[in-house]
Amino acid sequence: MLSLLFLVFAVVHLAIWVWGWGAWARNGRPRGLFLVLFGGTLLWYDNFRIGIGRFIGEGELLQAMTVPAFAWHWTMLPLLVIAAGSIAKQAGLGWAQPKAVMGTFCGVASILIALDVPYLFQIDLHLACVADTVRYTTQVSELQFCTPDAVVVDGVGSPLVAILTNVIVLGVGISLWIQRGWAWMALGSGAMFLAAGMGPPLFPQWSLPIANCGEIFITLGLVSSGVHFAHAAEAGERSGAIGAAVTEGRS
Repeated sequence: MLSLLFLVFAVVHLAIWVWGWGAWARNGRPRGLFLVLFGGTLLWYDNFRIGIGRFIGEGELLQAMTVPAFAWHWTMLPLLVIAAGSIAKQAGLGWAQPKAVMGTFCGVASILIALDVPYLFQIDLHLACVADTVRYTTQVSELQFCTPDAVVVDGVGSPLVAILTNVIVLGVGISLWIQRGWAWMALGSGAMFLAAGMGPPLFPQWSLPIANCGEIFITLGLVSSGVHFAHAAEAGERSGAIGAAVTEGRS
């Protein structure tokens, strides 16, 4: 049943992604929404390869399917930092307007990417199982053993980049909530923060599906925010253009 849940997650991510690109095309192709959607390109795939793992079974094919998911995560996740700053700017938040602020978002994202990129050259995959799921990963705990002779693997990678990215998005989301009355980025990133932080200590065996469920919330929060403020900006521009045309016609 857990495999089915991951396949459902994959479908949900794909639906959000397709909807987001459609909204992006209809609302002036905003930069922030583009970065969210581009950075989340393989979120559906990451859940799909976990959900389909039990049917493929261990071996080279499942290993090969795993590498793109880790590579994309380690290089694309910090794009959400730039996306959050861009959405804040489009929303008209005063603090987000100076070029130096956007430059800071880009600089922070670059540093975070640089922290994770070295892991691309250290990928060492090991078989892991949770309930009926079969997957390859870089870290294996006792709760993920597939066979009696399996061993714990500490692996490579650090949650620091994901945590900092989440915190920055949450901070921007709170600012949007306070200054613009738009709560969804804060709620989505807050749900992700709770899922990633409370899942392992409270429900260690189910921390993976809980965290992946959190990814749906933060993605939906970011995409909906990008769509909302892009639509508002487009509506404002159209209204301004109509007003200018009417004034010109009267003069």
